[in-house]
Parts: sequence; C-alpha cells; structure tokens
Amino acid sequence: MQTASTEQWSKPLVPDWLNRAAAEAWREAQRTAVLLPLLALHPAQLAIKRNAARFNAIRCGRRFGKDVLLQDVLIEPALHGQPVGWFAPTYKDTADNWRDLIFRLASVIKASNKTEKRIDLTSGGWIEMWSLEDPDSGRGRKYKRIVVNEASKVRELQYSWEYVIRATLTDLAGDAFFGGTPKGLNYFYRLCRQHETHPDWRAFHFTTYDNPFIPRAELDALRAELPDRVFRQEIMAEFVEDGAYFQNVGACATIAEPDTPEQHAGHVIVGGVDWAKKDDYTVLTLGCQNCNRVVDWQWFNEIDYHLQRARFLALHERWGVLYWLVESNSIGEPNIEELQYADLPIEGFDMTPTSKPPLITSIRRRINSS
Repeated sequence: MQTASTEQWSKPLVPDWLNRAAAEAWREAQRTAVLLPLLALHPAQLAIKRNAARFNAIRCGRRFGKDVLLQDVLIEPALHGQPVGWFAPTYKDTADNWRDLIFRLASVIKASNKTEKRIDLTSGGWIEMWSLEDPDSGRGRKYKRIVVNEASKVRELQYSWEYVIRATLTDLAGDAFFGGTPKGLNYFYRLCRQHETHPDWRAFHFTTYDNPFIPRAELDALRAELPDRVFRQEIMAEFVEDGAYFQNVGACATIAEPDTPEQHAGHVIVGGVDWAKKDDYTVLTLGCQNCNRVVDWQWFNEIDYHLQRARFLALHERWGVLYWLVESNSIGEPNIEELQYADLPIEGFDMTPTSKPPLITSIRRRINSS
C-alpha cells in the first residue's frame, strides 16, 4: 500500500485578487488539504474511474478490487463537502468497508458514529452507510454520490433503486455506482444493460484476471477445479442464464398460463404450499401425476392468512386435489390445523437444514437433466 505523509499549511498565501469571502474559503480548503493513505488503483480500476458516466454498473470477478474502487469514488465528493451514501445487502456487509473508511479518513474525520454508520468530515461532507435488508433504507436523504456494493446480492434492488435511492440524487444532481459479481439474470443484469438505451449510463466488465495482484496460477487452478459455469460467473463475471445454482430452468418452464381442470379430467392432481405473508410470497402449486408436470399455481403476499386459506380452498375445490404437502414450519402449523378441521387431505412437511439439501439436490438433478 502506498501512503503519503500528512501536510498542513498554517499560513497559506492568499492571492491578492481574491475577495475576503473567497480568501476565507481558500484558507479553509488549504487547512483541510491533507494527503490520505489511499491504496493505489490498478489500471482496470483507473479505467472505470476515468471513464465513468453519471450512472455506472460495474460487473467484475471475485477479488477484482471492487471495494477499494468504490471507497475511492465515494471519498472524493465527501472531501469536497458533499454528502454521500454507501449501500450494501446486509448490515454485516458494511463492516469491513466501515473499518477501511475510518482508517483511510482518520486525519480528516470530525466525528463518527459506528451504530448509525455515519462519518462526518472536517470538509463539511459526510458518509452514511446503509443496509438494504430494509429496502427503504436511505429514504428522505440527499446525496451527491451513492454506491451500491454487492448489488447482485441485494434482494429488492429494483425497488430500492427506483422507489428510494434514485430520488436521493435529485437535489444535488448526484451520480451512482453499482458494483457486483453476477448472480443470475436478476435486476443487476438489467442495470448492466441500461447503457444500451440510456446515454447517462455506462457499463464496465472486468474479470479477476484484470487484477494484477492476483497470481495467475491461482486463477488457472480454479479454472481446472470449478464447474465451468461457476468459473464463468465468479471469476470471468459472466451472466450465466438460469441463476447461480439451477441450470436449464428456461427449458423446463414451458407453461405460460395455467391449465384448466377439464384438460386433466380423470387425472391425479396433487399440490404443495409454501406459506408467507409480508417479506416473501405464499406459493400454491398443483401438479398432474399422469402428465408429470405443473398444471396450475398461485402466488401472493401481504394477504391475511384467513384469505390465503380461502384461496387454498377455492383452488382445492376447483381441481379436486387428491393430496396436499404443506410446509409446517412456524406459520404453517396453525394454517394446517385450520385446514385439517375441514377434513382436507393435508400432510405437513417440516423444512429443516437436514431435510432441505436432499430436496434441493434432487430438484437440481431433475431440472438439469430435463
């Protein structure tokens, strides 16, 4: 790491042509002009910084140096007195970058609050760090620049950007940097294509090989050891279709609309239920044993459980379902009890760390081989 010594000018020379107000501002700038302990950016990081647009989507392989770059671009406007924001998927994801920023900015920190994840600088600027576990984090703020780290991991990235974060940039005509390693064709994938139709967007693509500090032999060893699609996604930063774990989903998802009971008259229909209410979706799925495929489904959230059970009953009666396998974890148990009072053919299934992996492996094998 390259560091530079801190220098301060106690009696700066003020040019004669400056008026008193400008002179005072000039003195203050000189007083706070310090050289910080900054990591030297490698050529690929510099290329991103020098060619950035207002909105930037950066997809890069693991260990490319994304976090150092995002710290660097965030610090710059803060040192010029501007408010900036750092967003991450979870609170834990902010920890390392918080410590790095505290170290790098130590000589110009006026105050810091670890609980609130806020750093106030002597320049008048400040940095706030947010977890997007709450997709409304940052609502009501204004920023000159924001970064979203590990953007591909943010569960509700589209909502957070479109409904919350984008508006924080309007007061100061701010800009944004999204950085991450691909994780299927999610909303981060869409952001990486925004430049195709929006001139104020730019996309950057770099692999782990573009970090000159990573031994090439290590990466070549990973290429030999890892499954091809994993290496392409994690190291080469390619968007691999069908997500991060399952392959061939698109080929298996062949039904655009639900079938009708008349199309499966006399067939054996079975169903499954995964309950949720607010943060996730309840999913009701029906399959035909004779045709060996899904025939109908419903999914919804933010609906009270008595209404969810009413939808369940309506679907059951419409199809004449022979058997239901229903998740019994926590909220599932009381729903099962209520439905069993109606003498429905329901069996509970407890999803645990022990029972889940074999199911996922089986589903993956079936999907991949279909």
